[in-house]
Amino acid sequence: MNNIDLMSNDILKLLSFRVYGKYAHFRKFYTNASSLSYFVPPRTVIIGMLASILKFERDSYYDVFNYKDFKISVSVTPGTIIRKQMQSLNYLHPKYHNLLAKGSGKAKNMHSQCKLELLIPEDNKYIDYTIYAGITGKKSLTILNEIELKIRERDLGYGIYLGQRQFLASIDEVKSYSEKDIHRTNRSDHVDSICIKNNCNLDPGKNLDKHIIIDQMPIHMKIEQQGGKGGKTINPGRTLHSIERVVYEKSGRRIFGSFKNCYQVKNRVISFY
Repeated sequence: MNNIDLMSNDILKLLSFRVYGKYAHFRKFYTNASSLSYFVPPRTVIIGMLASILKFERDSYYDVFNYKDFKISVSVTPGTIIRKQMQSLNYLHPKYHNLLAKGSGKAKNMHSQCKLELLIPEDNKYIDYTIYAGITGKKSLTILNEIELKIRERDLGYGIYLGQRQFLASIDEVKSYSEKDIHRTNRSDHVDSICIKNNCNLDPGKNLDKHIIIDQMPIHMKIEQQGGKGGKTINPGRTLHSIERVVYEKSGRRIFGSFKNCYQVKNRVISFY
């Protein structure tokens, strides 16, 4: 029998859906010359997907999808097998546009080569993830309802991508859960999604057949104002707001141990990051 202690719930609504495509790349924030990839999309990538559906401008949505109002989680959809393959890509030099538009710039060395760790599916299938988005307040409920409506109507705004724009993705199996379907747990002996490392204590004996990955992931971004001459702000960019050490199973299988701050939704236990 599953060992789960139920508590009062603070999530008003939860939306889940599948995101899948042929290729993916989710760049690890701590890589340099070679672009290594996570096996699953970080929280920052997922809120980027939600913002793209609503056509938010770049870097304008961090406050909207803050980690207190929006609870985000992900797992590899069970049955999906993902492997990594290193590819060499040629990127255009930043001055290449000047050469084309203005006829200025040197024609030589207009390309720079970079190693890219590409995610590809086994058996010519799809890379497949299950995304969870929960909300805790009425203001964020309005936003989540709008996202659900657009997904169901196949209106995906700027489009959905698995890390980079060339890796187009599709959405399927949209499911909505009300407050009565969601039960917060003080403690669970298993979890079916990604989990923050501080919220879990793995049981090695019950996970011998699992491929468990522990890694550092970006959780949230913030706007970074860059000062110019005369105290003026120019080219506002973004920087990391928070990073967490996370745990997940490579193929989306259930992992066992002692887990806190989770939520039971039907027959699955979800942890948010």
